[in-house]
Amino acid sequence: MSEQTWSEFLSRMRELADLTHIGNLMGWDQQTMMPPKGAAGRGNATGTLAAIAHERVVDPRFGEIIEQLESQELSDEQRVMVARLRRDRDLQVKIPADLVQALAEATSTAHFVWADARQKSDFQLFAPHLEKILSLTSERAEHLGYEDEAYDAHLDIFEMGTTTKDVEAVFRRVADEVRPLLDRVLGSENSDKDLPTIPDHTDQLLAYSKNLVERMGFDMQGGRIDLAAHPFCAGTEPGDVRLTTRVDPNNPKECIMSCLHEMGHGMYQQGIPEGWLGTSIGTYISLGVHESQSRLWENHVGRSMAFWEGEAPRAAAAIPAWKALTASDFYEAVNRVDPESFIRVEADELTYPMHVILRFELELAISRGEMKVADLPDAWNEGMKRHLGITPPNDAKGVLQDVHWSSGLFGYFPTYLLGSIYSAALYRKATEDLGGEEAMDKSLREGLFEPLLTWLRDKVHSKGATLDPLDLINEATGRKQGSPIDIEPYTSHLRTKYQG
Repeated sequence: MSEQTWSEFLSRMRELADLTHIGNLMGWDQQTMMPPKGAAGRGNATGTLAAIAHERVVDPRFGEIIEQLESQELSDEQRVMVARLRRDRDLQVKIPADLVQALAEATSTAHFVWADARQKSDFQLFAPHLEKILSLTSERAEHLGYEDEAYDAHLDIFEMGTTTKDVEAVFRRVADEVRPLLDRVLGSENSDKDLPTIPDHTDQLLAYSKNLVERMGFDMQGGRIDLAAHPFCAGTEPGDVRLTTRVDPNNPKECIMSCLHEMGHGMYQQGIPEGWLGTSIGTYISLGVHESQSRLWENHVGRSMAFWEGEAPRAAAAIPAWKALTASDFYEAVNRVDPESFIRVEADELTYPMHVILRFELELAISRGEMKVADLPDAWNEGMKRHLGITPPNDAKGVLQDVHWSSGLFGYFPTYLLGSIYSAALYRKATEDLGGEEAMDKSLREGLFEPLLTWLRDKVHSKGATLDPLDLINEATGRKQGSPIDIEPYTSHLRTKYQG
């Protein structure tokens, strides 16, 4: 191998990582700290940064370097680094620079319009911006190309190697399993127990939630937690991971559960090997795998009785209004199946997949030209009625509730359900490897989260982007490589919890 060629490749690769780092910080700041009047300037800056990063990737000299390295003797690690950047560059070369900049500027501006429209519950304020974004993402899909349909190009950005056909088949099977469970629970004496509201104790709730995620393994010396309109995790590098949550005194469990969810994302980011920092493998491999980490900690740990048997005394001591609550009280509250579950990020495990399936159906209809932006509010409401038997009272609790479309993340939503499916398979295998259900429950009850985190570090986090998404999941769970997505651990988990 030519040391000079590798050195030049390494330099360019690290520069791209630095530009991504800057973009992530700008995005985090935009949603947490930046004043509304900064939207126009930030939009311009975001567009400029995106154009610079695109220019670096598509530089012909970079292509020459990659080609030279592909024909040379490389270590396995180096070869994967080159292959990852080859794939990224091949995609980026297809997209015109002016389109990259236009999409970055449009989404930066649209975020604040969306936030305002959501607050006012007025979709019409946001509609023109969404039309522009969807026009730009549609144009990008055409440049990227696809085998069967345009949505494949959108989906491949977030879940490499997964097709619309794959997702449709998997989601159909999940819906067929979930609907009977949902009908049974909503038709029975479903618990209406919830956590008492805490109008005077939101500061204590946030402090408790921060303490909880730190005790569970999130390194606060390499991260922080702030407030945002829509909870998210912005990971720049293992030593700088930004989590966000929101605090609603009338729905206090949202803060706890969103912190556990984002903590799962954050611990994944913190677990990427530091030696790979600045390289194409020193990152996560897909949004579905990323989501598997958040859903595992939120659902399989944070919604378990064993967890609350250990955690209830601490939570009750932290919030005066909760001093009389027991482990069963907390468990029933976080697992309550809400017949009026309008908001996805607040949804219980059983209604959650239907939220994702609805969004997938709408995106697919838009992509196929079967629906226009103006049709979305009514289509959203009809879909909620069909899947969950409820109709949102307004746009804020309906079509405007998610930030993703304002950010141009068209094709992102399916990864949430794929992540839930992956999480069940990973948790089942981790439980098996760590001594079985009794041993796992004992660890959770005693607040010993390190064994599970260590298992995830070894099987998922430490792999970075060296394996394709499904290959990583299959390897971690002991399935044969090439095996399709397995929904059985996920549907079995839901049946065990909700069939009674």
